[in-house]
Amino acid sequence: MMKETNVTTTSKPNYMKGFIPFAIAAAVLSLCGGFTAAVPSSIANDWNLGGNGATWITLAFALSAAGMAPIMGKLGDLFGRRTATLIGVGLFGLGELLIGICPTGSFALLLVFRFILGAGAAAIAPVVIGYILTEFPSDKTGKGFSIYMFLSSAMVIFGPTLGGIVIHIIGWRPVMYICVAFCVIAFISCMILVKESSGKKSLEGFDGVGAVFVLLFFSLFLCIPSFGQSNGWFSKPTILCIAAALVSLVFLMIAEKKAKNPILNGKFMIRRQFILPVVILFLTQGLMQSCMTNTILFVLTTQQTTTLSGIATSLMYVGMAIGSIVIGPLADKKEPRNVAAGALIFVALGAAMQMIFVETTGIAIFGLSLLLIGLGLGGNATIFLKVVLSDLSPTMAGVGSGTYNMFRDMSAPFGVAVFVPMFSNGIKNAVAAGTDVLQANVVAIHHTALIQVVCVILGILACFLIPKIYAEHKNEK
Repeated sequence: MMKETNVTTTSKPNYMKGFIPFAIAAAVLSLCGGFTAAVPSSIANDWNLGGNGATWITLAFALSAAGMAPIMGKLGDLFGRRTATLIGVGLFGLGELLIGICPTGSFALLLVFRFILGAGAAAIAPVVIGYILTEFPSDKTGKGFSIYMFLSSAMVIFGPTLGGIVIHIIGWRPVMYICVAFCVIAFISCMILVKESSGKKSLEGFDGVGAVFVLLFFSLFLCIPSFGQSNGWFSKPTILCIAAALVSLVFLMIAEKKAKNPILNGKFMIRRQFILPVVILFLTQGLMQSCMTNTILFVLTTQQTTTLSGIATSLMYVGMAIGSIVIGPLADKKEPRNVAAGALIFVALGAAMQMIFVETTGIAIFGLSLLLIGLGLGGNATIFLKVVLSDLSPTMAGVGSGTYNMFRDMSAPFGVAVFVPMFSNGIKNAVAAGTDVLQANVVAIHHTALIQVVCVILGILACFLIPKIYAEHKNEK
């Protein structure tokens, strides 16, 4: 393991004051994310798009939020945090507005607007994490990550419940307009409070070609599971998607090798403390979005309401908030890999509970399942940030954190792309076999939950391959 270097060497007494506007931006985006949690499923239901429609609506945002993260992080390094923050909040608010006024049935246009929304979200996380890495004292960065993850989780707690109630009463479009108002408040606050940071204020040296292929490859990569689940793994669309992803990967590698200042830094990514957390994220973190989406779809079909799933989703974010401030900081004193493995036990229990869902299941079971999943994933979100970003140079704060965020955020759409079609296709197969619709939902969610538990167990095993940080640092001394 590389020797840890701190990006901050001196105490900055006003670092918390300077963090306030970034905290506002992160909190507003998190609040809007929770408030609109049921929107993809509601639109799919309103427009008769089915479960696969909900998958693509969710993926359009997630692909952009993931693929654009290192690109927006790089732009933040070039133009400074103030500009990056305003662009991010502005794009996010614009995306919410465009979705709200999108003509009924305009599915392709809706996906474009969801992509714009994701691009805005992609700009914020690298800025916030970059600020913590460069402005917080070196012995307080763990605290900063915990605060950030707590805000990202806590602000979503009431959003799904309130959003579900509003959608149930007056529809999903008013929810989008409420989020636009939140974004306007955040934009004005950041414009006033964020001080300009260093940056070349120029695109000179920006890896434009690499940016194109970063977005292209990772978008195609995340589409593969959806094509495979929807059309068959050996169907023509799936094979073409795989082939296009491989070609774009080749061009991406060539572009990054030639670039003087590549977006994807090989030395940063090749370390075990980067690779292993990413592998674990793909095995586990995607369960958050997929379990939430499947629970919403399950409740909509079996009980015709968004209120129960909204409350359950809120409880998941309660768990994430608790995990981020209770479990995450334990890695300051104990081996991160041990804490991460312990946290995943909660995730496994939460996923396993979905194997007892039935058409009459109440809020207690729904809520406890998602609460446990959120508890474990919230703790690991903080732990992995500490592990992955420990050796990051201040000059790479934006792009480095953006690169990690890309892989972290990709894990969510990857889970959606795998487990949501698995659930919806399971329903179709059960119905085709003669099972009634309600029981078909039960059979499908039980099967999906079993596969999810297996993935979490693999993630627990992978945790023990992460380097022993404290032991190795002690030997280095």
